[in-house]
Amino acid sequence: MTMNIIQAEKASGNAVPEICGASAVSADFLRDESRMEGKSDFAAFPTSTEEASAVMKWAFSKGLELTVSGGRTGISGGAVPAGGLLLSLCKMKKAGKIFKDSDGKTLVRCEAGLSLAELQNYLIFEKSGCFFPPDPTETTASIGGMIACNASGAHTFRYGPTRKFVNGLTAVLVNGDIVRIRRNDSFAADDGGFVLRFSDGHEVSARIPSYSQPLTKNAAGYYSGRGMDLIDIFIGSEGTLALITEAELILLPKPESEFNAMFFLSSEDAAVELTEKLRSEAGEGLTAIEYFDPAALGLLRERRLRMGPASAVPPGVPQDKNSAGIYLDIASEKIETAQIAERISGIARKLKHGHVLAEWAAFDRDERERLRKFRHALPETVNSIIAERRKSNPAITKLGTDMAVPDEFLETILKTYRKELDANSLEYVIFGHIGNNHLHVNILPSNTEEYTLGKKLYADFARTVLSMNGSISAEHGIGKLKKNFLAMMLGEKGIEEMKNLKKAFDPDFRLGKGTLF
Repeated sequence: MTMNIIQAEKASGNAVPEICGASAVSADFLRDESRMEGKSDFAAFPTSTEEASAVMKWAFSKGLELTVSGGRTGISGGAVPAGGLLLSLCKMKKAGKIFKDSDGKTLVRCEAGLSLAELQNYLIFEKSGCFFPPDPTETTASIGGMIACNASGAHTFRYGPTRKFVNGLTAVLVNGDIVRIRRNDSFAADDGGFVLRFSDGHEVSARIPSYSQPLTKNAAGYYSGRGMDLIDIFIGSEGTLALITEAELILLPKPESEFNAMFFLSSEDAAVELTEKLRSEAGEGLTAIEYFDPAALGLLRERRLRMGPASAVPPGVPQDKNSAGIYLDIASEKIETAQIAERISGIARKLKHGHVLAEWAAFDRDERERLRKFRHALPETVNSIIAERRKSNPAITKLGTDMAVPDEFLETILKTYRKELDANSLEYVIFGHIGNNHLHVNILPSNTEEYTLGKKLYADFARTVLSMNGSISAEHGIGKLKKNFLAMMLGEKGIEEMKNLKKAFDPDFRLGKGTLF
């Protein structure tokens, strides 16, 4: 039988923790990795859900806008305040006992300010034999922020995004009311309707947006689906519907064996062919398929020449200017990694559109860490190039796409990106999660004219991706920077449906001002 009720407890009269004035707010809390900078009139640092409820009740009574701050690792500006109250979760880091539920799932409850790295260390310290699969690059990301943005990463290829591993939530509404919800407890009706019922008997009716989810990895807009689990309203809502304070997370058994591999191939066509073959032929164990285009490998070679061993780039990257790279993570609970490695190597050596120039493999912990650092050296290099160029032209920034397409369009979208960028003589690199057809095009403008041209091409790419039923934001969310792309993706009707859902939770649009809308 369909249930369509979310229960909410009325805010209590708890004393409000200390509220700081603007002068006491560190500049670090006014920005995130988007490099946007904001402002706040007040800040609060609650230590529990009850304190967070009291803070939000106070802010509501004062008519203040409110922005939630987690690990501030996002690159879309969602944690950047636009005045009012900044509420930081940095003091909410407790984790509870690891336990099994009646269905046999292994779970852990934690507060939303706990970082991914802290959770990982906790699971090791507790000798749990488990891990939390979502893996955004920045391990200082908070669990609440990961849930709010439905974070993913390279391992989404095998495991899926954060949404799949959230079993329960505690969230605080803008007026301080507390919502507690668990997966499989509450569902929208078949027509999309549901009821928010408060402890005093007050009810608010709302409706899930009617738009369909793209056939790809996606982190754009509120989740939708007839009869959907109502916990998914909050996951990916980017801090605009409620403040997530606690979570119950699903853990998986840690793989018994892991290894990493890097294939350097003679061309981009060979890299695309290998990706498609791995998806269909590799079998169990493949966790991530990541891409380095020829320009990306070129930057890494230059980094090695400039920095030597400190570059995190080992010697031996092929010198062929057309070479491209495929990086793999492999993990298995049952099969020896040597067997998987042999199978994957065999697939790579039977390509029709190119060949393997070099192959690296990393089996022990130190080798795997070196290869991981090699992978992360690329975005570090890109960011350092832009930082240097901003010294003479502060108006320019890196233009990084975050779009994904269905499997059948991988080759087409890559050729589209390259054709348009080359025709306009822009410097760029393409890398990222090719296993999910989710490639980051990083345009590296040298001046204002190139920056303006790059922004125009970004919009053109978004229209092309949408024509393929893809997503304009596969993992980074919309935040304050990509609202025009969200409108392009969902249209007027979709945005209006999102606004109607938000009004049920936040009638005056005080929570997360400037994010999504």
